[in-house]
Formats: sequence, C-alpha cells, structure tokens
Amino acid sequence: MNKIITEKEEATKKVADQDTRNFTETVKRMTDFDFRIKQEQLMEQVPFLIYLCVLVMLFIYNSHHSEKIIRETDKLNKEVKDLRSEYISELSELMSESKQSAVAKKLQPYGIKELKTPPSKITYSGNN
Repeated sequence: MNKIITEKEEATKKVADQDTRNFTETVKRMTDFDFRIKQEQLMEQVPFLIYLCVLVMLFIYNSHHSEKIIRETDKLNKEVKDLRSEYISELSELMSESKQSAVAKKLQPYGIKELKTPPSKITYSGNN
C-alpha cells in the first residue's frame, strides 16, 4: 500500500513540477518580450483582434459624439442666457415707456393732453 501512495505522490509531484516549469518559462518569455506565436495560433486570434478593433472604434466614436453634444449644450445655454437678458431689458424698457407720463410726452406733439380731472360717469335714463 505504501508503494501505491508513493507512486501517486511522485506522479502528482511530476505534474506540479511540469506546471511550475511551464509557468516559469512563460514568465521568462514575457519578461524578455519574446512572443513566439505560430501562424496557426495567430489565425485563431484574428476574430478576437477584430472584435477589439471594433470596440475601440465604438469607444472613440462615443467619445467624439458626447463631446459634440456637450459643446452644443454649452452653446445653447449661452444663447438662453443672452435671450433671457435681452427679454428682461426689453420688458423693463416697455414698462418704462407704458407709464402715463411717458405716454403723455409721446402724444404731446399730436395735441393730445393728459387729463387733470378724473373721468365722470355718464348715466342714461331709458324713460322717454
């Protein structure tokens, strides 16, 4: 029975040594920038590379599109501020021109004068 356990342990140890050796070799090749890829392996990766390229292009498009929208939003916000200030200035000008004294000054050249007495009420009796 000891012999079977020992053989299993040796087999497990050999597999672990092989895995460690493979990992060590892979790390060494990566640190040396030695990427020896066979043509078959490269051809297997082409669909993934195309997928990555499409994702990068979509990312770039999305970035440009969002920047364009931000610029348009800023432009429209500035336009709204300008229009709001123009509205307020026009409204205040209209309020000052619609005062009774301003209207009287404008109508003075036409001979229309401001009333000094309040208007009187005219009554009509319907009995003839």
